[in-house]
Amino acid sequence: MAQPVMDTLQVADALQRSGMEREQAEGLTHTLATQLSEHVVVRKDQELGFAGIRAHVDEQFAQVDKQFAELKSEIRGEIKGELKALDTKFNILGAGMALALAYLAVLASLDRFL
Repeated sequence: MAQPVMDTLQVADALQRSGMEREQAEGLTHTLATQLSEHVVVRKDQELGFAGIRAHVDEQFAQVDKQFAELKSEIRGEIKGELKALDTKFNILGAGMALALAYLAVLASLDRFL
């Protein structure tokens, strides 16, 4: 239930003290209170609305954080796989270079005998 925007009795009494007839003061006050309650937000209603928005935003941030953590984990896994593949290629390249050097050493030693 919406909070009252104004104290209608206090306003009606003030209007009557200023010279307005009681019936007119009450009618004006009732009309004013009705219009204000439809078009003005009181602090409690506003706080409730913002609490709902904050909860929704927090939920969205939690989902984004979860997705970010999943992507981070996935990317780390992919990087580790790529690094392992590169390490294997470098090991093969190193072995190939060692064989080439050994072959050149054999050729050099054979050249002495020829």
